[in-house]
Amino acid sequence: MKKETEYIIQLIVKRLQGGLSLEEETFFAAWKSRSKANEELYERLENEYKEHTEYPLYEHFNARRSWPSVMKDIRKRHSIRRLYRGVAAAAIVLLSVSSYLMFSTGGEEVLPVARVESGNHFSFGKRASLILPGGDTLLIAPGVVDTLDEQLPFVSNNGETLIYHTPRTADSLVYNTLKIPRGGAYSLQLSDGTKVMLNSDSRLKFPQSFSGDTREVYLEGEGFFQVAKDAAKPFIVHCERYAVRVLGTTFNISAYRNDEVSMTTLVEGRVNIECGNTVVALTPGLMAAVADSKVTTREVNVESYISWTRDQFSFSEERLEDLLKKISRWYDVEFVFDDEEIKDYKFSGFIPRYESITNLFEILEQSANVSFVRKEDKKVIIIKH
Repeated sequence: MKKETEYIIQLIVKRLQGGLSLEEETFFAAWKSRSKANEELYERLENEYKEHTEYPLYEHFNARRSWPSVMKDIRKRHSIRRLYRGVAAAAIVLLSVSSYLMFSTGGEEVLPVARVESGNHFSFGKRASLILPGGDTLLIAPGVVDTLDEQLPFVSNNGETLIYHTPRTADSLVYNTLKIPRGGAYSLQLSDGTKVMLNSDSRLKFPQSFSGDTREVYLEGEGFFQVAKDAAKPFIVHCERYAVRVLGTTFNISAYRNDEVSMTTLVEGRVNIECGNTVVALTPGLMAAVADSKVTTREVNVESYISWTRDQFSFSEERLEDLLKKISRWYDVEFVFDDEEIKDYKFSGFIPRYESITNLFEILEQSANVSFVRKEDKKVIIIKH
């Protein structure tokens, strides 16, 4: 495994530089076609490389050198100290091998190429619970297929998505709530055809069937929406601090109660952010942040905000404290900082969500001057070196 890991890393670096032999190209093509994840990850690495051709991302790294010699050289570089206090960028190669690439977005230095040993397995995956009007709760999991219950003959489960078909009688609104635990995720198709993917530690309250002049749902946490078009019935997502009004579009909302800022990121279409008397229109590529009843907008890399729908943590110039909030919801742990300065360390990159938490800590420790110390009560202490 170690030899294969190192060989794949070498091939990726050489491929980006355009230096593969015919034999190497054949091996690389076989690895890339092994899974969709391999293809998507290489495509992303390639895009990163192309975007930064003004500086040699990989020229500081000799693909033939062993990992210990690379690390020895890297530790000699004074810039690593600046990196500990600044931006650490990570691109993770995780397919059938446990490996990852880490590189600088600043263009000056290349970070470690390393193999991460397999760690503990955590209980995360496709699971949820469905709360019915009377308070009864049904557990939702991939093994529970077809219709769920005698009370819900119009609902089916294909193992990844709850699908609501229009019930025969839909004169009044009857609400269900889909609740996602920490370490969980599940998708939902509403009766109008709207598709929603819910992230961990989130819940969505929605009617079994829509009636009236609007389609309204209530979100706490994070959800990715692909709203079915219906010009006569606007779709409204109510969050604690604001509402998002659309006719038909694709967008992401992150509105956790313990986050100071709630964010809506538009992928395509058009939405209005309604916060008190303030109405702000979003166009694709814009993100609206709501904090203290104020709405601000800015252009963002949309991929960073929706990568969780493809089972990745993606982050760009993100504070360590904010990044660890996402990680804590997925792995169901609590982070405690022993130094306030650590919270402002910034990271860019992406990490597979199904990586073990032990491996994830190793990745972050390679990128910053910190250590993660696990306690028995699900607490993790972050110590500055």
